Amino acid sequence: MFRHPLMMSLLLLLVGLPVRAQMEDERPLVRFRMEQLQQTVGLPEDQARTVVERWSRYDREQFEKTRQIQQIRRRFNDILMGPGSEEEKNAKVRPLLEQFVELRRQQAELKFKFEEDIRARLSPAQQVRLITHVEEMQRRMVEAIRQGLGNRAEPGLRPGAAIRRGRR
Repeated sequence: MFRHPLMMSLLLLLVGLPVRAQMEDERPLVRFRMEQLQQTVGLPEDQARTVVERWSRYDREQFEKTRQIQQIRRRFNDILMGPGSEEEKNAKVRPLLEQFVELRRQQAELKFKFEEDIRARLSPAQQVRLITHVEEMQRRMVEAIRQGLGNRAEPGLRPGAAIRRGRR
């Protein structure tokens, strides 16, 4: 199976965008993925579209899990940095820890299912092409998104800095 080493970076970058911005940014991402799958992997347009639609669904599912995990992390921090004895903190954190572990398991399951679904739609030669080009595709996607965000950033900020600071 192929891995998406930069996918989490991309997800974490995009998860800070408002929902409207995510939807607007999805169109260029879809076009980029379509082009890459057709040119690099050699998929015909209809097959590339099917893969891209599945990929977009995977992104949405992962964004939601990542958002939930971030909420739990904030709650962890509030509890651990807040008042109370270690025993009280343990009692408050325990149920959240179970939720956190379950969400991480669900993320791994989503990734496995996504990869299985994509591989089922590709021939062995196409799978190899995709595997060998996926890192480059991810790098190019992140760069394209950064460039797009740079056009909207506040004056004097690096591209994406507003998102990292929670301003967008």
